[in-house]
Amino acid sequence: MGDAQVVLFPEERRQKILALLEQRTSMTVGELAAGLLVSEATVRRDLDDLQRAGLVRRTHGGAMLAVATRFEPSFREKEDKYIRDKEAIGARAATLVRDGETIILDAGTTTLQVARNLRDCREVVVITNATNFHQELANNPGIEVILVGGTARANTFATVGPIAQQVLAGFHADKVFLAGNGLTIQHGLTTPNLLEAYTKRAMVDAAREIIVVLDHSKFNKVTATTVIPVGRIDKLVTDQKAPPEMLKELSRAGVEVVVA
Repeated sequence: MGDAQVVLFPEERRQKILALLEQRTSMTVGELAAGLLVSEATVRRDLDDLQRAGLVRRTHGGAMLAVATRFEPSFREKEDKYIRDKEAIGARAATLVRDGETIILDAGTTTLQVARNLRDCREVVVITNATNFHQELANNPGIEVILVGGTARANTFATVGPIAQQVLAGFHADKVFLAGNGLTIQHGLTTPNLLEAYTKRAMVDAAREIIVVLDHSKFNKVTATTVIPVGRIDKLVTDQKAPPEMLKELSRAGVEVVVA
């Protein structure tokens, strides 16, 4: 008896398509179908969805990546970069949390600084998909921590995927503090990984107020997947090195800009 075929969720399948396309200049529908052990019709539907999302460009009989900016630095690589700016952002963002609130904390190096500044909170519930945040919050008697399950990504210390999305769909939070790898007016908040993007969107859908925390190095950068457009952002907390012209554009777009 042969090995049982592994059935992938659509989001996982599309992420694998992006990973395969990243390894080669382009691939045919047949090659992708063989690599994923699915039908060519399924691959065509996935490619259509990915093209509508702006992630791939259809070619004759196949597809290629539409965006080349898919490199994703690890948490360890990012942790010490712009640390003073991130500390300032985290301290300022934490002041937006009120006692008695339920908040969602996205995984990331800047959201880690938010977690570290919640020490004075009381009766606050923190929902997070960051596997490394519990140690920052566990000793605070005023905080209840709920860890979101899912597929653990060693690169970012985040749990992602359909399980994480399903768990998040059951919550109703006051605020979400969202991280990202790039922000532009045209493409909004972006991240290199499709599963991370879907999980972040589930966080957005579970919260009343969307707060993005980004240091200045993320501005005017685009990575592979849009998490949310600029119009969905309620507040942006950033540092004093953020480009002034873009902050003005964001304000005109209805985003409340907070400079730490």
